[in-house]
Amino acid sequence: MTKKSITVVFFGSGPLAAKSLELLAQDFEIEAVITKASPLGHRGEVPVLNLSKKLGIKAFPVENKAQLDNLIESSHFSSDLGILIDFGIIVSQEVIDYFKKGIINSHFSLLPEWRGADPISFALLSGQKSTGVSLMLLVKAMDEGPLLAYSELSIDSDATNPSLSGELVDLSHELLKEFVPRYLEDSIEAQAQDITGREVSYSRKLTKNDGIIDWDKSADKIEHEIRAFIEWPKSHTKLGGIEIIITSGHVVPAKDTKPGNFKIDNNELLIDCGEDSLSIDKLKPSGKPEMSIQAFLAGYTGRLA
Repeated sequence: MTKKSITVVFFGSGPLAAKSLELLAQDFEIEAVITKASPLGHRGEVPVLNLSKKLGIKAFPVENKAQLDNLIESSHFSSDLGILIDFGIIVSQEVIDYFKKGIINSHFSLLPEWRGADPISFALLSGQKSTGVSLMLLVKAMDEGPLLAYSELSIDSDATNPSLSGELVDLSHELLKEFVPRYLEDSIEAQAQDITGREVSYSRKLTKNDGIIDWDKSADKIEHEIRAFIEWPKSHTKLGGIEIIITSGHVVPAKDTKPGNFKIDNNELLIDCGEDSLSIDKLKPSGKPEMSIQAFLAGYTGRLA
């Protein structure tokens, strides 16, 4: 069985889904794309819909679980398999059972670690040294299906959400290329998630309030947040009344800190945290582009008093 002879239906909605779809289309035949419909009045990007149009693949936007059930009930897809990445809609057992071989979910963690909506952010927030990708057979319970394959990936100490996401998309595609044909040929068996040796944990959707920096947290924790939140919700704070987004910083050991207090020392901006201090490397003042801390201090020091 060649990969290009394999036809699948793709389920995906977000940017990670679009990047994954672009890679999958190089190795598999995509019969159709099912994606989350944009909210009424939405003016932002719709990456999966745009890519589907570019690739000439029929796309079916659905708003919720009920619409997805109705679509599948009224459709006549010939594919034996669905592939789901970054979809954002609950999938019923009826939809899973529609496909002779079910639906494979490529989940960007080593399950059962970081089940849920945002495993990449929570891997960075936790400060762990590695994560990975799990190919799971979708079941009704959230992220509890058995694994067809998994692979571990080291997390660089300076990894951000975008950089880690890119690495995981590539790893996901390599796993799908290798294991989808083997699964369809019945040459591999699904195994319980505890084979990875990871503990059960859960991620969640981030909110806008997650981006408001709490200086009572340790500098180490805040530095993790900056890298995890760099695209959204971003790491917001005020310095002397100036609204800023911190985009890069590093931990400086310190004692007797007063959380939120800041000082300028030898062209370095240090902010006290609950434990240690954070030295700011790059930031974005409100309405301005990202700049180095040296450029910021050259233009804003007089307004920080």
